[in-house]
Amino acid sequence: MEKKNLKILILQRIVPHYRVGFFKKFHGKFPAAKIIYGQPSTVETLSNAKSLDKNIFKACGNLYLNPSGSIFLSRIYFKLFNYKPHIVISVFNTGNLNLYLLFILRPILNFKIILWSFGYDPVRGFDPENNFTDKIRLILSQKADAVIFYWDKGKEAVSKYSKKSDHYFIAPNTLDTDKLFELKKSFDQTGRDKLKTELGINEMYHFIYTGRLLKDKEVDLLLRAFSIIGKKRNDCRLTIIGNGPEKENLEKLCKELELSKVTFLNEILDDEITGKWIYVSDAFVMPGRLGLSVVHSFSFGTPVISQFKDGHFHGEGIGYIKNGVNGFLVKDQDINELAEKMEYIISDEIISSKFRESSYNTAINESSIDMMLNGFVNAIEYTHRV
Repeated sequence: MEKKNLKILILQRIVPHYRVGFFKKFHGKFPAAKIIYGQPSTVETLSNAKSLDKNIFKACGNLYLNPSGSIFLSRIYFKLFNYKPHIVISVFNTGNLNLYLLFILRPILNFKIILWSFGYDPVRGFDPENNFTDKIRLILSQKADAVIFYWDKGKEAVSKYSKKSDHYFIAPNTLDTDKLFELKKSFDQTGRDKLKTELGINEMYHFIYTGRLLKDKEVDLLLRAFSIIGKKRNDCRLTIIGNGPEKENLEKLCKELELSKVTFLNEILDDEITGKWIYVSDAFVMPGRLGLSVVHSFSFGTPVISQFKDGHFHGEGIGYIKNGVNGFLVKDQDINELAEKMEYIISDEIISSKFRESSYNTAINESSIDMMLNGFVNAIEYTHRV
């Protein structure tokens, strides 16, 4: 069957803004595809993107069955029976009760099931022999027609316990890099100095953090490291963009440390505006849990500094960092080393240029939206080949 006629339903709990570009590109490859989504839970900070194309995205309702929102059921079944898809691609976590109904309906409606997920709990790893949730995840992974993992570490973790793994695929989790790369080209033409003036940055060097202000992001370590730098020099500024439950505590800490060159901005969802802030920065610093922020930063040629963590902690973004090449991973909780690496990146223009070049090359060669799409295409073609 030709790709243009392949009827695919992608089931998402919600559609945050950073997913829209990929789904549009996916729809360009598979024009009969539809993305079904519901509303966020009342306790989460993520929300659905605005002004979604109704020809591609179809809203439904989510019913949340626990306070955290991790267990839910969606009103997708009228659309499922009406659309009669050849393939259903679903967000994959064991609290997604839709999955169990989909497996029941699969032989009745004759569709293939592709599961899409991180692969395991990034905080505690994957241990189906001793953890019931992981055991369920393994069973579903084996019963699915294909599984798409965010990165190779997820595939490796699940494959270790799997009797079969030829139906496992990797689609590097990323952002709309096509859009980000185009923005970078326009910024290159304008120049960093002009953009810094536009943003009101007067200092020679600038560091950036963008993301939710959560405890596991450990932004307090960034403030303490920047305090060390500030005691030695007056030519650096730090901008923190984002909202979250830790914002008030971080602002208080900033006052306690007497940091006059730290600016807090609210969450910014405009890719061009956030792109400018990242582009003019000498490094993106996120001491805590890394995710797609690494891709965001590398797409503008900005290196990333974070921390090594024992065991499971970081998200898939950690897989893109090459220590000492496109960024740094410092010893866990070592504020002095964090400050040292921040200073090192601004110590010499040649060093800075090398890090920038390596960061951008990583985005192009390892985390482009085309690579993510290819992972989906491989899984889809596999389900029609077996």
